[in-house]
Amino acid sequence: MMILLSLRKRHFVNILWLSILLLSACKKSDDHELPGIQITSAEYDGKLLFVNKNNFQITTNRDAIFSSDDSRVKMDANGLVKRLTSGEVVAIDIAPKEQPENKTRFYLLGATDTNHDKPQITYNGKGATDTYNSYLKGWATLQKLPVSNETYALVLRHADADQGVDYSLNHDDAGPANWWKSKDKALARQLNEEGRIRARELGANLKALGYPISRVYASEFNRAIETVELMELNLPIKQDSLLNHPSHNKGDLFKGLTRILQGTPIDNEITLLSTHHPINEIIISGGYPTFPDVSPFNWTGMYFVKIAPDKTLTYEGAVSWGMVNYWRHLSKP
Repeated sequence: MMILLSLRKRHFVNILWLSILLLSACKKSDDHELPGIQITSAEYDGKLLFVNKNNFQITTNRDAIFSSDDSRVKMDANGLVKRLTSGEVVAIDIAPKEQPENKTRFYLLGATDTNHDKPQITYNGKGATDTYNSYLKGWATLQKLPVSNETYALVLRHADADQGVDYSLNHDDAGPANWWKSKDKALARQLNEEGRIRARELGANLKALGYPISRVYASEFNRAIETVELMELNLPIKQDSLLNHPSHNKGDLFKGLTRILQGTPIDNEITLLSTHHPINEIIISGGYPTFPDVSPFNWTGMYFVKIAPDKTLTYEGAVSWGMVNYWRHLSKP
């Protein structure tokens, strides 16, 4: 009996010591555990951080180390974004200084209209009136669509193109017949390889997102037509000179756009129009209710227009190719 009691006592002591060791180990682990790192910048919506100026300081809930291998962003280890290419979405990694190996990935948008890279900077035209708020509104619309009871248009700037000059002589149609329709880059600028890749990806992304595109318009320039052909929407492409580049369009592009949109049916579908800069420069038309004077309009980027039953047009923000690509992979991986 004494032997049995002794064994029970020893067993109890062993359990007690084991419990103390486990509690001590848990406490030690908890003491060194770091809460997750979070971006606290006001421009972060939980999905995308809108970098709206050069020398933008990212703020976080604890001291952090920042890094990125994307050449389109210039950023130091303290999270000072010195420059981010306009319209592009790039990935960055953030880690607590106490645990530099414990990285979390976030995404930044270059929400300016001043940091374009060549060749786009050569052809970007006027800077947008309020790029940051245009992108904020466009980002919200991108996530909202499609909706079943509203009719929209996507005004698309053709995909990335070569440097060069369209043939024109005082915009009076002098020169080779139909030069603006040519696939010869000596007569009219054409898409480059990046543009062709991005056009294909844009089409795939819009289809994956379930956008009910039922009508497609394009300018008569080959770079606008090729953009929508590469998107493979399997719809007829209606060419309209009202959407032509100013090198062969004496009219006002934005007024031409409103004519087309006010002639489309109100059927809760989406119309896609492939066109050119400066159809985003509404100021040329003397202004239009709800539209900014100039909207962001990168190559392979677009802005949204809602068409009401009374044919009133409402500006619903702008998105870049990078924003559409990111949202597709975020929501439809």
